[in-house]
Amino acid sequence: MPTLLELSERLWTGRDSIHDPAHHPFTTLNQIDELAPGVAFYKNFSNIGVLGTADGLVLLDTGSFHPLAHRRSFDGVRSWSDLRIHTAVYTHGHVDHAYGLPPFLAEAAERGWARPRVVAHRDVVPRMERYIETAGFNAVINQRQFQQAVEWPTRPIYPTDLYHERLDLEVGGVQLELHHARGETDDHTWVWASELGVLYTGDLFIWSAPNAGNPQKVQRYCADWARALREMAALRPRFLLPGHGLPIAGEARVRQALLETASYLESIYSQTLDLMNQGASIDELIHTVKPPAALADRPFLQPIYDEPEFIVRNIYRCLGGWYSGTPSELKPSPLATQGRAIADLAGGFERLLRRAEECQAAGDFRLASHLVDWAAAAEPDSVEVHRVRAQLYTARAGHEPSTMSRGVFAAAARDSERRLRDCERRLAASEAGEEPAPGDEG
Repeated sequence: MPTLLELSERLWTGRDSIHDPAHHPFTTLNQIDELAPGVAFYKNFSNIGVLGTADGLVLLDTGSFHPLAHRRSFDGVRSWSDLRIHTAVYTHGHVDHAYGLPPFLAEAAERGWARPRVVAHRDVVPRMERYIETAGFNAVINQRQFQQAVEWPTRPIYPTDLYHERLDLEVGGVQLELHHARGETDDHTWVWASELGVLYTGDLFIWSAPNAGNPQKVQRYCADWARALREMAALRPRFLLPGHGLPIAGEARVRQALLETASYLESIYSQTLDLMNQGASIDELIHTVKPPAALADRPFLQPIYDEPEFIVRNIYRCLGGWYSGTPSELKPSPLATQGRAIADLAGGFERLLRRAEECQAAGDFRLASHLVDWAAAAEPDSVEVHRVRAQLYTARAGHEPSTMSRGVFAAAARDSERRLRDCERRLAASEAGEEPAPGDEG
């Protein structure tokens, strides 16, 4: 089996493609390697850095909330070392990074060890509390984004130690610097172990275009993110350990990854800001701003999770609110009313469907999607509408490069498939003169 650094080398040099699902940053390799004496890296859906010290292990992130992930990450860490967990650092409060401690705590209780110290930025606690309040909402989003139904966790392991801007730690002779930076989240920490030359970025680097725009999540901070990447690069790390994806070794290569990711974000931010200052609407922005062409071939900046136009939207939201610049969208008519009016003007919803199919055949999925959604708004109980809509969004999901777009469009296809079954059941019952059986409505 190739080592994680060998896999990283193959992606960096183009021998393997980051667009291959087998090499996606979120691939669950369930593999741990020692990168240097006292430094291990566990690669799964989300990653864990492990540092060996005279007082025990330091975990940089703790893994995901899912029970299967718990067992895998615990076994992975324990295959490298059986030392007790002295300290755990949450780089941020996302449930795939800060919810993996339960098996380690159970082990500590069983073996009579002290519970580990858990260190995080002070804003991790409000995030965890918000996740409890919005558990149902986040479960829906998670299912849509990753096409997996899970029960959202509501019993976090809270940090024991909080800091504000910077915290210096010493654990068993190993010096650690914890730095706060707003980026993917407002509660983010990056960790620098200077004597080891190890930088743990958390999700400030994930082997894809930065997750700075996610359309289903709260605010991200593009400009702050770029500044943090430049601060990291100035330290000249020898190892970059990311929150997702593979480790990177070598001072020059690490510096390139950090600085070019910063340049990518800065370019999108400055283009967006310049156009906003000229009065451009969000529609103009998302169809005008492009990432720098010079970085288009970088394997660590491909739009395989987030996308540039989503980053543009998030910058606009951060700097300018939610008004799109189109007056009718400030206080819109209900979508169903709009759909019926447009269908009437077209001469019936069937004409919208036929035009949607023509647009799809020509490769114009964007316009096809508008047309089919108007038809669905006009005739929500039509078998034909949901047949066409399910087929269109299934096809569109297959053409999309990013996890986020595929998740949203695949969810739309599943929604129409469910509604199609309901419509067919009601129609069959009506034709047979029977009461329709309860369906999946709602």
